[in-house]
Amino acid sequence: MKRHKFFWKLLAGNILLMGIILAVGGFFSYRYLNANYQRENLENQCRMARMSQLHFQRIWLRPAGEIDAACKQLFADSPMRMTVIAADGRVLGDSQADPLTMENHKTDDRPEILNALRGDSGKDTRASETLGMEFRYFAEPITKYGKVVGVVRVAMPIRAIAEGRAVIRNALLWAALAAIAVTVVIAGMLSWMWHRPLGQITQTARNIAAGDLTAKAHVRGSDELAQLAAALNEMRQSLATQIDTITSQQAHLSAVVRNLREGVIALDDGGNVVLINQAAAELLAADAESAVGRHLQEVARIPDVLDAFSRAAESHKPVSRQIEVATNHGRRIVDLHAEKVAADSSDDIAVLLVLRDITETARITAMKTEFVANASHELRTPLATIRAAVDSLTSVGADDSEEVGKILPILDRHVRRLEDMTHDLLDLHVIETARQQLSVEKIELASLADWVKDHFAQAAGDKNVELTSNTTQPATAFESDQTLIKLILQNLIDNAIKFTPASGRVQCLIQPEDDRLRIQVSDTGCGIPPDMQEKVFERFFQAEPSRTGDTKVRGTGLGLAIVKHATDRLGGNIMLESTPGEGTTVTIRIPAAQN
Repeated sequence: MKRHKFFWKLLAGNILLMGIILAVGGFFSYRYLNANYQRENLENQCRMARMSQLHFQRIWLRPAGEIDAACKQLFADSPMRMTVIAADGRVLGDSQADPLTMENHKTDDRPEILNALRGDSGKDTRASETLGMEFRYFAEPITKYGKVVGVVRVAMPIRAIAEGRAVIRNALLWAALAAIAVTVVIAGMLSWMWHRPLGQITQTARNIAAGDLTAKAHVRGSDELAQLAAALNEMRQSLATQIDTITSQQAHLSAVVRNLREGVIALDDGGNVVLINQAAAELLAADAESAVGRHLQEVARIPDVLDAFSRAAESHKPVSRQIEVATNHGRRIVDLHAEKVAADSSDDIAVLLVLRDITETARITAMKTEFVANASHELRTPLATIRAAVDSLTSVGADDSEEVGKILPILDRHVRRLEDMTHDLLDLHVIETARQQLSVEKIELASLADWVKDHFAQAAGDKNVELTSNTTQPATAFESDQTLIKLILQNLIDNAIKFTPASGRVQCLIQPEDDRLRIQVSDTGCGIPPDMQEKVFERFFQAEPSRTGDTKVRGTGLGLAIVKHATDRLGGNIMLESTPGEGTTVTIRIPAAQN
């Protein structure tokens, strides 16, 4: 139906024109025939009433029973009804009812009878109380010796009149339908002659509009239609070239926007989302597919984002700010930039929002700031002490060996502290710079346990601490980065020895556990209070000397931070258990590395 819309319009126009002509002609024909039918029907009713009047005038003096029989005999096969009424209103005869059961008819609601009793003809239309049907009544007076002695009334059922009108109407309708059928055939032939070439051109234009640029119009016939088809084909070729260019550019732009790490949201002048990429949807915890067409307030329920859009739209100036948003991956810090874009209509892009996740950058910046502050704080104390010792040495005479003997241990202790801090910082640097690739090799667990004994035997002996290093499967080899594992062991055992008093014990257990390596270092040292156990892995965190039980024992605050970073680098996890005054156990599980 849609493909031949013009044909149907043309056909409908012809049919409508002919239909109007037939309708006007049929209307006036019906009015004429109906008026003629009504007139003849009324004349026929009047004629029957007058004939009945003459008949009953002749037999008026006969008994009432004969009058009633004459009524029924005369109108036995007629749809009309005849009633004979005496001057006093009594019913003497009726063609369809028993006169003895009928009421007096000389009443005000029967005006045709009253007129006839006055010597005139009477007419009225109403429902019969006797038969319950609507009739058209016509009454004539019956005179005898110049005096009105009764009334003869002929009633025509309205239903019979309507049936006559229906016959006329149906006849006209059938004639009109026949004429319309002929009209449809002729109009269809004429419409198809015009529609066929125009339909081909229209279908070709529709295919081009739908994107089918291979469609061509093939029209033979009049010069005008052929020229129109040729012009359409030329336009198709030009559109094909332009659309190919636009499609290619749009695909490139869509790919760029879709794969941007920055979130991009394009909004129209009313604040409705025109475009949103996946990065923006993730930052706003929204669905990119369902967000298009919805208002920004429904997509991003973040006051800062809505405020930035409003300010950019109203002030026509770029708006930039840092905001914190809650995503499916936790709280993120986002750099938001909103800028007004010139729009030709209300549906075009009016404001562009660009969101960039700077959580990691902010974290690194904060970490660097904190690191510089902590490093400066930690370096200040030994440097100040060394400076004081040097100043003291300059003021002490060369022969004052006693004073020099007091100053030199101070210098030695703080220089060692600076050396330890430098080594720890270098270890952290190694871990940070090795993030791109691990140096994976096979490590024999027996050699690793022996390395622990050899490396820390002197330190444990100097402090009179019992050191044991064992492995349950000495012949087993484990693939991982040996440098990082030794860094972990070095800092764990160094801390354990450092904070374990004389006669204490430090135990190191190295054993495979499924596809992981479990390293467990236990000591009987001072332990870590519960409120500090979550902070010991932070850089430069140190317990107060009074809590360790030895004010002379003081580390760099980087040992456990190195352990944490190295474990994370190897994909492992750390568990710390400690009881103040009883000791500490650190358990590390490291998965096997993949070459």
